[in-house]
Amino acid sequence: MKKLTFAIIMVLSSFSLVSADIGVKIGVSAQVGTMEGTAKETTSDTSAGAVAPGASQTTKLQEALFASGSFFVEKDLAFLPIPVINRLSIGYDNMAHDLDMGTAENLILTKGGDTAATANTTTNIKQKVSATVDGFETIYATFAIKPWLYVKYGNVDIDVKTTENLQSGGSYDNASLSGNVMGAGIHSERENGLFFRAEYNVYDIEGVTLQNKGTDSKRAVTLNAIDGTTARISIGKSF
Repeated sequence: MKKLTFAIIMVLSSFSLVSADIGVKIGVSAQVGTMEGTAKETTSDTSAGAVAPGASQTTKLQEALFASGSFFVEKDLAFLPIPVINRLSIGYDNMAHDLDMGTAENLILTKGGDTAATANTTTNIKQKVSATVDGFETIYATFAIKPWLYVKYGNVDIDVKTTENLQSGGSYDNASLSGNVMGAGIHSERENGLFFRAEYNVYDIEGVTLQNKGTDSKRAVTLNAIDGTTARISIGKSF
């Protein structure tokens, strides 16, 4: 999908090659912000000796500060003789590096065994998970309210690589998340095509549920929706 969008931008650019300005912008961005969300680990196993049988444990709301860099390419639709539509631009943005999301640890309680001697015993086991975002891509559209002021809406795809150390056994697949971004920004452009931007964005990322791949196949982890806000600055060149 992302390759198709990039191809569409290039095709649209070819329609305006007769002009000195082809309406393509390329640039780089840096952003800082916070993301927050919750997750829970559940099991449907109610047998004796099971790990936290029938339990559902939800983490407290977690908030993380992060910083990232990305590159982008845009094509405006100014060549279309249609009012309002010719104020739109479409773009593709991709994070230029992996993003370490840190490590989380969780202690859960095991149930006693089948015998009278072990029925009342309990044991804490440690679940440790770390995550890295190795893909953060956005397809978006901007609408120019004024030459210097715009609003933005886009679809976000995020690839998350997880590494687990689970005393309960098994592991979880990597996850792909999707969501949307809304924002507004200011744009300043010089006569030579050099431009600067400042943006404020709000992210809403959908959650996902992953099933344990190990012998304890009745366990699952659910990542609830993630919300966040970022401040972003960009520099680029118009052609």
